[in-house]
Amino acid sequence: MKKFVLLLAVSFGLLFFTQNNEASANELDYPTSMEIQKLNQELEVLVKNVNARLAKGETDIEVSSENLKLGFKEENTVSSTFPISKVSQLNSKNMVAKASSTGSKSYQAYVANTTGFNFRHGLYGTFTWNGSNLSSVTADEDLSGVMYGKSASTKIQGVDGTIGKSAKIGRVTSKGTFTALKWSPISYYTTLVVEVYAPTKSYSIKTAKISG
Repeated sequence: MKKFVLLLAVSFGLLFFTQNNEASANELDYPTSMEIQKLNQELEVLVKNVNARLAKGETDIEVSSENLKLGFKEENTVSSTFPISKVSQLNSKNMVAKASSTGSKSYQAYVANTTGFNFRHGLYGTFTWNGSNLSSVTADEDLSGVMYGKSASTKIQGVDGTIGKSAKIGRVTSKGTFTALKWSPISYYTTLVVEVYAPTKSYSIKTAKISG
């Protein structure tokens, strides 16, 4: 009889432990596939909003929806081959044009899930031009989210040629992975793509996406 009672107690204990762990896992199981679809629909609207404001010349933008934030910020760091004091003394329009044809800008873009256990994928770097061509493009990622293990990979490519030679357009693609740390080995994936344009000294967000 004692053995039966002990086995019954152990069985109830295992059942409670299993159900409790399943409940905890379900709490972490956010967002669901349907919620991810909704997030990406929201992101499409936010990307259009940010790019429209970038096209108008805004340089510090943050937009949000019910579940997300998307942001972009730049700092103009135009440089010259001539000291400023000497540029102000030049009378030649050609020399002034040459001085202003080189420069660089920094860019910072991010997408953040603000519902459930939050996570954020940021991308930042610089692009440098010489006339209408890109001299260089740099990039790095910044991931945050206390409930997740995080990793990322970022690559830079010339869209219409080789950066540093003939490319006028550069594309930076950053992919992040967020894996829940407890109970449930669920991972979510983010993609953030920024393009930079030497001829117009501008940029845009091409893609901001979350997947499960």
